[in-house]
Amino acid sequence: MLTRPTYVWVDDELKALVAQGHKLPKKQKHQKATLAELLTLAIFLLLQGQDLAKGYLAAKTTLKPYFPSLPHLSRFYRVLQKAHGLLAH
Repeated sequence: MLTRPTYVWVDDELKALVAQGHKLPKKQKHQKATLAELLTLAIFLLLQGQDLAKGYLAAKTTLKPYFPSLPHLSRFYRVLQKAHGLLAH
């Protein structure tokens, strides 16, 4: 499955950004899923050509073994929005 290698790559890239002095967005209150998990899921859905909202809601059930603690869709969007600045790097 695409998600594991993508997760490793995203996680490594986030660690590299931190090592370069970039700050990651603060975790949302009660956020259990990591930024790497949420970015991985977003990348996975976009590469699949899925609508982000529909794909995310489907992933909450079908990909639960890989992403056991996904937040509500609105929180997912907030986390992605706060991470938007990192995507330029």
